[in-house]
Amino acid sequence: MKIRKNLSDADMFRGMEEEESFETAVLTDDSRSRKFRKNSAAVKKEAEAMMLPPEAQEKLNRCLLEVSMDWLKDKGGDVDWKVVRDGMSIIIKPAPAKKKVRL
Repeated sequence: MKIRKNLSDADMFRGMEEEESFETAVLTDDSRSRKFRKNSAAVKKEAEAMMLPPEAQEKLNRCLLEVSMDWLKDKGGDVDWKVVRDGMSIIIKPAPAKKKVRL
């Protein structure tokens, strides 16, 4: 069979049918859309539950991420967050995570 030039993928595979194999049986498209991110309604509900404006929440998340990364670089272990209220201030401090005992 001679291969013709300048054909699209659809033209090249026209009339071809793939045989059923393990890979094709397992990896078939089941036509279900999978959502890896939360839908916007759930995100809005969580944001409203925090009672913070979006800019403040974004800044808080960024600061927590930066402190977490610094903690991992310096201490090299998991981190737990201690939340303390001091009058009108809220202080969030990193602390070493307690090791869980596996049975």
